[in-house]
Amino acid sequence: MRMLKKGNSHTKSLAYMSLVRPILEYGAACWDPYWEGQIIALDRVQKKAAKFAHHKNSPNWETLASRRKLSRVCALFKAYSGERT
Repeated sequence: MRMLKKGNSHTKSLAYMSLVRPILEYGAACWDPYWEGQIIALDRVQKKAAKFAHHKNSPNWETLASRRKLSRVCALFKAYSGERT
C-alpha cells in the first residue's frame, strides 16, 4: 500500500486483483470458510482494498463469496468429468 499510495485507482485495483485476491482465494474449492468469523475476516480485506483503491466501500468487484461458489462448481465439474488440471 505504501508503494501505491500515489497511484491512480485503476493501478490500485489491478494490484489488488493480481496480488491479494489470489491469496484470499487459494484453495477455496476445498477450504470454503463456513464460520462467520472467517468470512468476515476475508471480506474485511476486500473492503479495505476497495476503500484504498476507490475511496468507497463497494466498487463493482465481484464478491468473494460468489467467487468461492464458482470455484466449488468448477472443481466439482472437473472431478466429475475426470479433468486433472
